[in-house]
Amino acid sequence: MNDLALNALRTRITRVFPAQIRAAMEPLTEEQIWWRPNEASNSIGNIVLHLTGSLDHFLNRNIGGFAFERNRPAEFAERTAIPKSELLAAFDAMVARGAESFDRLTPERLEDPSPETKMHTIVFEDLMNILAHLANHTGQVVWISKMLSGGAIDEVWVHAHRDFGAWKP
Repeated sequence: MNDLALNALRTRITRVFPAQIRAAMEPLTEEQIWWRPNEASNSIGNIVLHLTGSLDHFLNRNIGGFAFERNRPAEFAERTAIPKSELLAAFDAMVARGAESFDRLTPERLEDPSPETKMHTIVFEDLMNILAHLANHTGQVVWISKMLSGGAIDEVWVHAHRDFGAWKP
């Protein structure tokens, strides 16, 4: 059972949700990626910076053993409109490290104590939280993109899940 759980988590965290984010960003202009309805809301750019920092911290540093120092406030404070290509390059590098982090995981490690003991008890809970966090923000990115591009990315959820074997009709 742990093999199945590890495989399902890996597929969604390193393939399915990143593919949805890329598909949602693809039709957007640089201006749209940094658009926000008001100053208290996040742009797609800020959400992608936040996911990159969060997954580099919780997955790649805590579980994968990669060196990483996070500046969480900067993820939300960014307003300089980092080009889409640079934003996606940083995101893709984090996802590649994520795949390496999963390469280092064994099913037995899922029951190891969490490196973030104030948040969770075991590594499996850490991974479930990472998945839920990534899914939540992926939904935000997809929704904002659909709003800004007139729904041009219909069925992105189904396509990404089907393309990476996470959903079988």
